[in-house]
Amino acid sequence: MNFFNRNSMLATGIQTTSLFREYEDLLGAMGLKLVEINRLDRGKTVSVSIVILAKDAEVTVDHCAKVYRLVYPRMELQLAERDLQLEVSTPGLQRNLKDVYEFSLFVGKRVRVYDTAKEAWLSGIIQDSDETSVTLTEVFIEDNKDMQENMVVEFASIQKAKLDYRWEDNSHGN
Repeated sequence: MNFFNRNSMLATGIQTTSLFREYEDLLGAMGLKLVEINRLDRGKTVSVSIVILAKDAEVTVDHCAKVYRLVYPRMELQLAERDLQLEVSTPGLQRNLKDVYEFSLFVGKRVRVYDTAKEAWLSGIIQDSDETSVTLTEVFIEDNKDMQENMVVEFASIQKAKLDYRWEDNSHGN
């Protein structure tokens, strides 16, 4: 059960859902973070999608396969006679951020947000986040082509947010 901020399009509370709580520690023991887990019941079929993030590395197909092999029998047992469709995936390069919780997962990654307070798209690297805001560095304000070193953006003023992958962000490390 996600709760939406009154003015923002971002939800809060994904970590409080029973499904999330049930699988968060299990994946944590594998060195993975649970980004999102959703369940959809359709007749005799239950579809579950899980998005994972590796704590200290890029998520690989092996990570997804291990999660699938661990979670599938557990869920299948709980469902008894119902059919289970399980999908385990990575967040992707341009994931839409849906919950304020996700900002804490993607510290160090570039994000693109629409800030209703500034009425502009901002692109910056997530430095930190708390319950009310995110701190971005190397911020580019797209509408007026301005750059700022640091900026704090309140979650209440974020209408849309997504990861904003740029090749040049990774080029200096290679």
